[in-house]
Amino acid sequence: MYDSDQQLRPVFKDGVAQPVFPFTDGKTGAAYDRNASHVVRYCVYVETDFDMDGDGKRDLVKAFVQVPRAAALGSYKAPVVYEARPYSSGIQGDAYDHMKEVDHGNFKAFPDDGLENQCGGRAPEKEITTLEAAEIADPADWYYEDKGRGEGVTCYDNIDLYDYYLVRGYAVVQSAGIGTLGSEGFEYTGSYYERDGFKAVVEWLHGDRIGFADRAGTMEVKADWCSGKVAMTGRSYGGTMPFAVATTGVEGLETIVPVAGIADWYSFLNQQGAQRYWPQEMLMSFLSYYCSSRYNDPELTPEMREKILSFHNWFAEKQLEGGFDYDREFWDPGNYTLNWEKIRCSALIIHGFNDENVSTKQFEMMHDSFEKAGKDVKLVLHQGFHFTPTMATKGYGISVDGQNYDDLVNKWLSHYLFDQENGAENMPGVLAQDNLDQHNWVKEDSWHTGKNIALSSTDAGNVTLDTEWKSAGVDADNFDEKMSLSSTNMNMRLSTDELKKTLTIQGTVKVDFSAALKTGNKATFFDGENANDADKITMKLGSAAGKMDDVKLTVLLCDVCDQEFESVRTTDASRNVVPLRTVEEKVIDNGPGLPRFDRVEFETTSKKYRVFSRAYIDLCNPDSGYAPETSEKSIELNYGEFHDYHCYLNATRYTLAPGHRLEIVIGTEDPVNCLIHKNYSVEVGSSVSAEVPVTDITEEKMEIRMI
Repeated sequence: MYDSDQQLRPVFKDGVAQPVFPFTDGKTGAAYDRNASHVVRYCVYVETDFDMDGDGKRDLVKAFVQVPRAAALGSYKAPVVYEARPYSSGIQGDAYDHMKEVDHGNFKAFPDDGLENQCGGRAPEKEITTLEAAEIADPADWYYEDKGRGEGVTCYDNIDLYDYYLVRGYAVVQSAGIGTLGSEGFEYTGSYYERDGFKAVVEWLHGDRIGFADRAGTMEVKADWCSGKVAMTGRSYGGTMPFAVATTGVEGLETIVPVAGIADWYSFLNQQGAQRYWPQEMLMSFLSYYCSSRYNDPELTPEMREKILSFHNWFAEKQLEGGFDYDREFWDPGNYTLNWEKIRCSALIIHGFNDENVSTKQFEMMHDSFEKAGKDVKLVLHQGFHFTPTMATKGYGISVDGQNYDDLVNKWLSHYLFDQENGAENMPGVLAQDNLDQHNWVKEDSWHTGKNIALSSTDAGNVTLDTEWKSAGVDADNFDEKMSLSSTNMNMRLSTDELKKTLTIQGTVKVDFSAALKTGNKATFFDGENANDADKITMKLGSAAGKMDDVKLTVLLCDVCDQEFESVRTTDASRNVVPLRTVEEKVIDNGPGLPRFDRVEFETTSKKYRVFSRAYIDLCNPDSGYAPETSEKSIELNYGEFHDYHCYLNATRYTLAPGHRLEIVIGTEDPVNCLIHKNYSVEVGSSVSAEVPVTDITEEKMEIRMI
């Protein structure tokens, strides 16, 4: 077998890597035969520059390496598909219960400088080769049960996502980062430590950092099989870290393919000073604990466990100090857009228009950062939710403009990692799935159209809105429908006339209005109630900062018609699922030795309305704008004192058909994303206007009227 592997090299057709490398499954546990495997597998422990946990040694970051044996034998140098995703080594399934059980303040104090521990690097006793590292590798280091997900779910289910690329000659490397099982330090979401831990793996692959074949740090192993060219990809958290690392300018990172990734952690959880995310998960320390699989390390001492818990408590307290506003000390490290000038690589950015987990604003901020840096950037935007167009662990995928998603990505990677002149860089700037016909993919040269329609309202007098859910008849299940089709005590609707021509909106809509606090007990923080069973620490977000905070207005963009119409949309109360249907079984060919996937498409739902963009804004933040850091300053509202507001809705591309109406809805609280249900009323001024980016200007100005 070694002889046959020795002769293999990547093969390209039309400049795209072909599936010519044999595959051997690694999901065999103790029965795994390293000598018979066509894929060389082992773990490396890369040394960082910091000692977060204060044990006197620089923290090691574990990475799981899979290399075609031909590359390990020296037949060619393999580029790397690298996923940096804290979930991949296991999760803490008790995170909700843990947050409720924590007795705030019942921990040893964690000093503010507790992460700044100085120490020297390790001195290896010897150096071993890749094949020697694979020979001593223990399959239990990558194939084990994920304790947080329950019996029968293994962590290999997380790291079996990129077999498509292994059989095409790429190596695959995956890391869960600092503070996870097999690594050291603390899982510190949105920090420089987290980012630089993942960057260290790129540096090892590029030959610029030391890595070890053992956790003791005695046996150095180099990525001698690697070409030094790396692409980062992944979804959600795994789509966030590629952008984070790209903004360091690290050498060796040639391109990134982030899927539903976060460009800025503040605006992931908040929006213009207001809370926007799921109430039970509003603390960064929640996600940090959720991903801290290091708790499951059998070598973890009781003292270190207590230190990690103290750190997480400190992390929560630091967020509470700023409330829902942008605290530069807390949020700047996770606002990766601030470092756009360091970007040196290209990007193929993937996102779903119906993703209300990671909002569409994130892909736009990411895109604009690459554009400002003058780097090649493309957008692939589908009508789906928070998913990857090919879901390898579920065995299905959608068609992207008539091709399989991984085939599209493979062409991109073949160009940037294998130096193939295949025209990938000439892809359209935007490839967007049409909301009117999911089988139609629209191509645009650029995301920002440079064309706008101005909407303005007639003077119909001021409107008072309150937060009485019961009086409005709203709840989490019917909020969008009520706000779109009814005028209640909680909302005002402004509508165009029926459109005579198709109107396509592309970009970020800005809605301008004035408003003033009318009623509410400021001294009692508006008598806030726990609306969604959040833990008591998270509930302190509304008061711990000792200032007025999160007096929220919700702004919606709606497509409304007198007749029901079909559209792709989320159908669950939390707005997280778009139904799918299988259209062809086992038609997606991933390569020899790999399972074939089903092709699916989105189910449509028939309604008289469609909310296609939303946003939240805190009236205490009148100076807030599009950039996250503009939400730093807040004010104390006085009764009857009006301020001007500029609300930036989440980015979208949406086409309204003739006969439909465009509605702007201004409301108060959204029960789905309401942490603290407050009792207040707001008076909104009579003049409301909007700047609407469009693909074609049908008329420069349009009137909207109160209905």
